Amino acid sequence: MACLKPNLKVIIPQTNVSKIHITMTNQVPLSTIHTFTIVAKESSFSRAAEILHITPSAVSHQMRQLEQQMNVGLFIRRSKGVDLTPAGKTLYLHASSGIKDIQHGLQQSRFSSQKQKLTIAVIPSLADLWLLPKLTEYKKEFPDIELEIIAQDQLVDFTTNQIDGHIHFGSGLYKGLETELLAHEFVYPVCHPDIFKGDTIEDMTVLLHSNTLLHYNAGIEDEPGGVSWADWLKHHQLEVPEHLQQMWFSHVAMSVNAAKRQLGITLGWHHMVKNDIESGNLVQISETRLQTKFSYYLAAPSASWQQQKFANFFNWLKSQF
Repeated sequence: MACLKPNLKVIIPQTNVSKIHITMTNQVPLSTIHTFTIVAKESSFSRAAEILHITPSAVSHQMRQLEQQMNVGLFIRRSKGVDLTPAGKTLYLHASSGIKDIQHGLQQSRFSSQKQKLTIAVIPSLADLWLLPKLTEYKKEFPDIELEIIAQDQLVDFTTNQIDGHIHFGSGLYKGLETELLAHEFVYPVCHPDIFKGDTIEDMTVLLHSNTLLHYNAGIEDEPGGVSWADWLKHHQLEVPEHLQQMWFSHVAMSVNAAKRQLGITLGWHHMVKNDIESGNLVQISETRLQTKFSYYLAAPSASWQQQKFANFFNWLKSQF
């Protein structure tokens, strides 16, 4: 079992607090660090004990021993649960990342191969509706690359995650990262063909009175750069019906799938609904398209861009868009 070496001087950086200089004279077992991360995450000794299948007293003993070895308080003990001290928060930031890397390494080693691996984060709806249907072609073109796709809205923290790049919807200005534009996005209303049988914008008023409006409830990151129903109706000088029926979804893909099931009308994001329109699962109601303020970018640290496998992936993405 991996342990910290004795007599090792460790300097742990913190946010808004002075640096702590810790001299460890005893070994700290990895199991103790793991227990600490569980306690920190759950804010409870008893809950950590349940997860680890040990007694609360055993958890408490490990944590007191860790504090003694580090000569610093890690917890603020309360009547119900615990909170982390500034030192505890700093240790948790680094320890949780380390434990995650170890667990990820163990998992990957079970299925290790001679192939190169590429780990890409993608905003969930784009992954579901646009990227996944195209991966068959990627496999044919790059058979020696193993892909790991991670659905994630918020921009990846590349300092704590072993991820090569993020296909992100945003401004493209990300501190410390290099970005390349993949495509702009356009929005227009869509619905199931059985709902819409007209071909003019005037039909939209009738549809609004007789069908449910399906909303994408934009997240905090992409709300400033998207197009809402309020934006679209205002642009066309259309009033919201007095007795409007509405339904809300946390992701674009959910609202699109709801429209495909004839639940109502939604604003389709062009790259995500293009295939469904071409296959006849959806119909574009209006020819007018509103461009979103944000666009799709591939964001990554400079080290990723220097890899040939990553550069090839970027070029493939551009060709697909």
